[in-house]
Order: sequence, then structure tokens, then C-alpha cells
Amino acid sequence: MGVATPDKVPIAVDCHYMGIARRAAAYLLIEDGRAALVDNNTNRAVPLLLDALAASDLAPDAVEYVIVTHVHLDHAGGTAALLKHCPNATVLAHPRAARHLVDPSRLVAGAKGVYGEETFAKLYGVIEGVPEARVRTFDDGESLAWGTRTLRFLHTRGHANHHFCIHDSGANCVLAGDAFGIGRSSCERQGPSFLIAATAPTDFDPALARDAVRRIVETGAASVYVTHYGRFDEVGEDAEKLIRCIDLHEAIVDAAVEQRLEGGDLYAFCLEQTSAALDEHLRWCGVLDFEGDRCFVEGDIALNAMGLAHVARKRIETG
Repeated sequence: MGVATPDKVPIAVDCHYMGIARRAAAYLLIEDGRAALVDNNTNRAVPLLLDALAASDLAPDAVEYVIVTHVHLDHAGGTAALLKHCPNATVLAHPRAARHLVDPSRLVAGAKGVYGEETFAKLYGVIEGVPEARVRTFDDGESLAWGTRTLRFLHTRGHANHHFCIHDSGANCVLAGDAFGIGRSSCERQGPSFLIAATAPTDFDPALARDAVRRIVETGAASVYVTHYGRFDEVGEDAEKLIRCIDLHEAIVDAAVEQRLEGGDLYAFCLEQTSAALDEHLRWCGVLDFEGDRCFVEGDIALNAMGLAHVARKRIETG
């Protein structure tokens, strides 16, 4: 697949999601004076994205593409607000994501159901729709020639049914959104990397999630960039860590189904088991700062448990 060219390497933009540093990133790609942004976080992150452009001597009108890996609001919530500053930008999205960008009402309702009205307002503000004429979709395996590089779009279900990843030939990397999990690498702090599965409601599918990870590895990419958070260079080893965690999460669902748990008992079981699995997995990965790394993913435990409970509930209801 080639060797990464230094000036093609994605630039991480810390979006300070939830007011926390290095919790969620957008990525800036630069090609011959033009720019593309991969994921954009929330409305709160738009000034940070504009600052990143300015730091690279780029005006907002140099942004040619705003690419969203999927439309969960910590990845795409700021899309409409960002486009107001970037008059020449086209949004690139999965075909299933496009309608939610144009009309985000279902996304907003779902997120409010998870977070509540007050927390939603603090995190995301007002989410507006994107003009349909400014959205372009890409089928699985379809490519876009952009200057000297090629961007190839890979549909990667498992976390969300409307998720795609982008293989960038210029940097020989994959920009993976949530399909390569959540974690920290030796590029971000001392010690071995770890990755955990992202199983937030409602589309988690362990078999498809494993397929997505393997497909990312099969690109031959030298690095994978994840939104939460940063660059992972030991792609094969990191993939094994993530697949192990997916397996642990699948086992939680299986146990909940076997016990035919319901309601609050189902969620309490998934929450307890998810927390225990995380502790065990971090230790298995050999992290040096257990407390620090656990703190990094603490906020994901409840969301992951909700997603696992949702999957278990569907399986129980369908027999």
C-alpha cells in the first residue's frame, strides 16, 4: 500500500469533548492547499477546527470535504455549523447516514433519550440539518481521487449500521471512527496500548464488529487513527486486543440472554459485567497506568452496558 508521506499524515485536532482533553479527535488532511476534515465532533468543537485550519495557514474556504465516519453526535454533531464557515465543502457520508445529516431529528431524539434534555443541551446545543445538495455518499469500496492520494471508503458495520472507514493512500492509514474501538496507544502515553469495543446503543453486532476490525487490518495500513483517541501503529497487535474485548462483550450478552434478564436487572447485570470485563482487559493488555487508563474509558462503561442490554433484550424478545 506504500509508505506514508510526512506532509500527508493526518493532523489530530483535540475537540475537548465533554470538556476533557484528548477524549475525541477530528482529523485534518491537507492536499496541495486544500483540506478535508474527518469527523467534526459537536458544535462546541467548530472554533477548534477553524483554529486548526488557521494554524496550517488554511482559510475555511480551503475545506473541500467534511467526512463523517458515522452520524453519532460526538462525530458529526457539528456538521451543519461547520459548513456555515466552509462554503466550498461537501459532506461525504455512508449512504445510510445521509438522511440523518439532512434531517437529524431522529438522532437528536435518540441522544436526548440517552443523555436527558439538560445534558444533551450542554454537550450538543442545537443540531441543524445539512442541505441535501451538499451531501455525497460513497458505496462500499468506492474511491475518491484527491490530488496525489486516493481515499477509499469501507463500510464497517458492528458499531453502527451507517459507519464507514477511510483508507488514505497518502498516509497509508485508516481513519476508523469507532470501528477500531476506544483506547490509548503508546503514541499517546507510556506503556502498551489498549483498545475496548464501542458498543453504545443501538447497532452493536459482535460478528460484524470483528469483521470490521479484520477488514481494517487487511488494507495493509501502517497506522489506524481512532476518534477516541489517536494513532495506533501496531495495527495487527492492536486488532487482536480489540477483538478480544469484543469477545468479552459478546459473552456478557450471551449470559444475559441465557438468564433471560429483563428491565433494571438486565441493565444492572450488563453494567456490572462490563465494568469487570474492562478491568480484566486492561490488566491483560499490561497497561502501566491502570487507574489513568481506566479513568479514560470510565464514561464509556454505562453507554457500552446500555448497548449490550439493548442487544440482549432484542435476542430475548425474538426468542
